[in-house]
Amino acid sequence: MTIKIQKTTIGRAIACSLFTLMTQASPGALFSFRTDNAGTTDGLPTDDGQNFQQLWANPVNWILVSGEDDGLNGYPDGADTFTMDRTALVNNSTRLTNEGVTIGMVAGITGTGTGNQDIVFKHGGDNTIGDLTLLASPDAFHIREERDRSLTINGVISGVGDLLLSRSGGFSDGVDEDELITITGEAPNTITGTIRLWNASPGQPSYWVADKVGAFGQTPQLTLEGNSGATGITSLRITSNTSGGEGAIDDDATEVYIGAQGVLSMDADVNEVIGEGKLFIDLVGTGTYTGIDPGTYDNAEDWIIGDGTVTVGAFSSPLAITEITYALDAEQNPTVTLTWNSIQDRNYTVKYSTDLTDWTPNLGPGVLGDEGESTTLSFDLSDIPALDGVPKVFFRIEE
Repeated sequence: MTIKIQKTTIGRAIACSLFTLMTQASPGALFSFRTDNAGTTDGLPTDDGQNFQQLWANPVNWILVSGEDDGLNGYPDGADTFTMDRTALVNNSTRLTNEGVTIGMVAGITGTGTGNQDIVFKHGGDNTIGDLTLLASPDAFHIREERDRSLTINGVISGVGDLLLSRSGGFSDGVDEDELITITGEAPNTITGTIRLWNASPGQPSYWVADKVGAFGQTPQLTLEGNSGATGITSLRITSNTSGGEGAIDDDATEVYIGAQGVLSMDADVNEVIGEGKLFIDLVGTGTYTGIDPGTYDNAEDWIIGDGTVTVGAFSSPLAITEITYALDAEQNPTVTLTWNSIQDRNYTVKYSTDLTDWTPNLGPGVLGDEGESTTLSFDLSDIPALDGVPKVFFRIEE
């Protein structure tokens, strides 16, 4: 005997997400970047002669607001954080630069942007930013990475301000794929401003890496852009660490624009989902973007390299159980089969409850979405002792 129980009887499945906001009191100091001395020296070397670049490692450019300078060097590094408000500057060419000094790590930056190289990392070694908070300002907060080095942002990028990350200039031996800007870390980013990844160096490639779920937060617009005359690619690599969950790009919130020389570099087994009507390309830099139709795309396209795929327009329907089938197998064991609408390779968890309150038990490990638009899973109820003799049971699917 076979009984089909429609979702109106069992109840609609739901997609659940849990976001835990974790805060830590930094043991380091809080600094404020000075703008009152911009364009002046006051008898001290506050700039290096190039448009009044204020040197990161010069204590005269900082005010200790609170805490104890963990490095005792008069500037923020390590567990230190700093604020950066440049809105009062008349000459926005003034910028903060490490100019050959390896900062290494700074735990957090909170600031407003001018769009004109707010922070420049050049020379020295590789550097890392923890949390990056972007406050509302007329222009994007611009972090420029140049020379033969890398920059990592491994905390949470948050705020309503816009972010511009650029690569440009001064590469001694060309640019290698390990000279890049990486967005990584454990917690998803929450930024709601726009994000632009810009190759500002004609003739040389630039590389970015999205190495966590939710790498681009809730940004309404993500742009990957080079120069129309550049010979090198502008590459955004999406890694296996973004598999499952929402991926690197939020399919509901974010429009993606792949501009001149742009490519998505997709790791094997990664299928990044972009919402329907939210992916546009202009690979030769004409200024006119063309929308990409719904479907799943691979490296047969000019805008994809690597062995992974990009699916456009997969989330037109909310997650729901579409069919439940109950049957007895050849040994008279009760078997339930669930079918739900799904995305290929997205990770799902199947749960059950006898009271619609306790959903703690899971039916086995996570389930990867099947190829196509739905996934089907069958299991033997006799393998679940907690359901022995229970007159009714409810099921739900979570992402």
